[in-house]
Amino acid sequence: MKLKNSIEIEKENKPIGDGDRNTSQRKQQTGKSAIASNRAPVTTTKNFAKIDADLTPVEKASNILKTEPAWFILSGHKLQRKEFQQVIKRLKGRSCRDSHHWSYQATHFIVPDPIRRTEKFFAAAAAGRWILKTDYLTASSQAGKFLAEEPYEWHKNGLSEDGAINLEAPRKWRLLRERTGHGAFYGMRIIIYGECIAPPLDTLKRVVKAGDGTILATSPPYTRFLKSGVDFAIVSPGMPRVDLWVQEFLRHEIPCVVPDYLVEYVCKPGYSLERHVQYNTHAWAEKSFANLINRSEEIVEDLANLTPPDNQDINDLNCEVCGSHERGEVMLICGNESGSIGCGVGTHIDCCDPPLTEVPEEDWFCPKCRGSINRINPPKRTKKGNSLKK
Repeated sequence: MKLKNSIEIEKENKPIGDGDRNTSQRKQQTGKSAIASNRAPVTTTKNFAKIDADLTPVEKASNILKTEPAWFILSGHKLQRKEFQQVIKRLKGRSCRDSHHWSYQATHFIVPDPIRRTEKFFAAAAAGRWILKTDYLTASSQAGKFLAEEPYEWHKNGLSEDGAINLEAPRKWRLLRERTGHGAFYGMRIIIYGECIAPPLDTLKRVVKAGDGTILATSPPYTRFLKSGVDFAIVSPGMPRVDLWVQEFLRHEIPCVVPDYLVEYVCKPGYSLERHVQYNTHAWAEKSFANLINRSEEIVEDLANLTPPDNQDINDLNCEVCGSHERGEVMLICGNESGSIGCGVGTHIDCCDPPLTEVPEEDWFCPKCRGSINRINPPKRTKKGNSLKK
């Protein structure tokens, strides 16, 4: 499914295919047990303070990144992801919780062909993380160890099949992070006004955070931020110029852009962003963009102050019924694909009432959330003689 001028909602429980434009959200998140590793592509160390004081700031930033533990986040349909998780486990690697959303601890994003502009891609690129082809895990499995990543990186001149991604983006942002220690949105301060549909607000929040930017506010009032150095106001398309808050943004010379400005800045670097600027604020947008580019080369030596972990370790989720975090492969997580519905609690399939025999393909909700959904959207009655065959 392709949302107009934006990112795709991931539907990873079935093969990614052309022509699937159904916006119904299908998700089943399952965890996998994290395995401690000394054979992952990078090794863990707690001795960051011992980095040679004589190194240049660039060398320090690069060395700190090399000492990060590798965490894999996966895309593709359900069976693919399960196979990938088994390979990672066999090679003593770590897998992030199986989810349609980005995980801040992820360092390696494995994505099958054709590559699509999903939340995970948007966030991985913004964060400057490895974006790798599935061949990486295939070759690593055959070699019996994790291999060097660069030969398997998604990178070439030109656009993706659907024209939504400049395939130079993954390497561009990864190299920026290696040089500086930060992501694509470093130092950016934005406010969001109006409804965000494509991409959704929750996606924007995760991606801006992953790219080391700051969202100051997502709803009025914005008064206390207007003089604090706001780089951009993200305003929903169709908001009239005469709107009172839009007038305040213009009075304070804050450039107004649609959400796709951020999406294409990351996913299609080098391409014009002019069409995403609103209310003739192009001159102010160019000024903010120039400031963003200047800040992008600043080197961060204290990486601890950047993106905090999101506690997405798959071992953190306990079954609501039995309390165990084991058997992540049969752990259901309450919620839909976008994360807009559901509380996120976990329950083993055999701890459900009644027990389930296998992980369902469709969205799963705990009894409490299911009751709330039914109250809001009561099931439609079917006419007699129209019921489904058993």
